[in-house]
Amino acid sequence: MLRVWQMISREPFYQIERPQTLDERAYLQIKKAILSGMLVPGEPIVETQLAEELGVSRTPVRKAIWRLEQEGFITSAPFKGYYVSKIDSQDIKEIYQLREILECHLVGETARQFTREDLAEIECAVLAADEALEEGDYSAFLESNRRFHHAFDRKYGNERISDVLRNLDERMRWILSTEVQDQRDVVEASFQEHKLIFEAIREGDVESAVSLMRQHLTGICRAILSRREGSEHGAE
Repeated sequence: MLRVWQMISREPFYQIERPQTLDERAYLQIKKAILSGMLVPGEPIVETQLAEELGVSRTPVRKAIWRLEQEGFITSAPFKGYYVSKIDSQDIKEIYQLREILECHLVGETARQFTREDLAEIECAVLAADEALEEGDYSAFLESNRRFHHAFDRKYGNERISDVLRNLDERMRWILSTEVQDQRDVVEASFQEHKLIFEAIREGDVESAVSLMRQHLTGICRAILSRREGSEHGAE
């Protein structure tokens, strides 16, 4: 005799909304200050001062500092306390080398695949960057910069590559906010290069688009390292 199994319908689970704890809020606020360049590399991190400015006790701040130290944004030194980590030149070189390898490949593979809607979205990011420059809003400029670059990995559709690039986003924001924000010529050159890359893609000139992306990334890296070398020599 065949047994008929009764299928039990299940209600879907709904995610439980979890309010941010004081620890999380302190962590996010301090991290934002570091990534935006408000807290500069080498600047001392004073628990009592941060606790007062954030309106919390020292415990959430202490936990946030420990977490940021694990992520490499804060460094501790014996008898000196904590300070914002310094960005190493080798790290900058390696990050830009990795971006060059990945992003030039992505441009070459996706340049002919963009639809009109895709091109309109990329153009929107370029126009938003132009507007941000006019208004002097560097944070908005960085956001439109991120949108432009991520258009290629989104189109390519390889989640592992996208994950690598997303993981680099915070480091890139930190580098650009700290090293480039006050270099108007570098920022404007970066914007113009985005326009040229977009025009090459729109015209179907894949080879030029790849070459321009390579020049764009290597050029920014060179500008950052050159500025650092000049600062170091000036300090001697």
